[in-house]
Amino acid sequence: MALSRHGRACRSRVAVTVLVLLAGAIAHADNIYVSCWTTGTIEKFDSSGNRSTFASDLGAPWGLAFDSSGNLYATEFSNGTIEKFDSSGNRSTFASGLGAPIALAFDSSGNLYVASYYTGTINKFDSSGNGTIFASGLGGPLVLAFGNSGNLYVTSYNNGTIDKYDSSGNGTTFASGLPCPFGLAFDSSGNLYAAEFDTGTIDKFDSSGNRSTFASGLDRPLGLAFDSSDNLCVTSSWGGTIDKFDSSGNRSTFASGLDGPMSIATQVPEPASAILIGAGLFFAHLRRRQS
Repeated sequence: MALSRHGRACRSRVAVTVLVLLAGAIAHADNIYVSCWTTGTIEKFDSSGNRSTFASDLGAPWGLAFDSSGNLYATEFSNGTIEKFDSSGNRSTFASGLGAPIALAFDSSGNLYVASYYTGTINKFDSSGNGTIFASGLGGPLVLAFGNSGNLYVTSYNNGTIDKYDSSGNGTTFASGLPCPFGLAFDSSGNLYAAEFDTGTIDKFDSSGNRSTFASGLDRPLGLAFDSSDNLCVTSSWGGTIDKFDSSGNRSTFASGLDGPMSIATQVPEPASAILIGAGLFFAHLRRRQS
């Protein structure tokens, strides 16, 4: 029997509700990866805080970044390499011969940017590993982060600044007078957060560069990353913890007992296939009821 207009409308609303619920349930199942300098490992945490070692025997791992295919890239500071790990943890060397690579970030086109601390350079690699120098003359670059407009932001340890580079490599100073800037991360509204290692604070900058203190009292914060719920995840190197802050600045300890945690990266499992499977089952059930 054919559905009435009201029946079709109800089915559409229910279908949308099911899809939204499925997407919401899956999208927040974040995995958190942390590089541990002292142990030479990358530790993995599921959304419940359960911990496992994802990779080991690394030479002072620091920077972490995911590509669009879910591969994890990590810098080996002491070996001058960038290592690539697939989802199963299989390892290959993506690039070598770098001068103390420390930070990683992908642009929207899939190019990988790498900051080298000792040489003061940022290298750009395409997906095949072909490298060029994107910027040079930096004063101890530590962390990279891309903003929504495609500009690259860099913390400069020696200069106490956050610098901004456009796609052509032209640099300007975004913020200055910072005591010891380390980690960087953007929230979903485009605000930039920066970890201050010496003062134990996290500063928040709006798009105009206006600065405010978002959190304080941390034990040497280093790495920053946002999860899919817009919670800010922070590694405290001396405290050996991962803390989470909600948008209001309320703090909770997500994990502890880490040895030398440095960079942090969040990965949200791809929800599309599960959503399609769930939707297919729902519509099949609905069709059976209508026949």
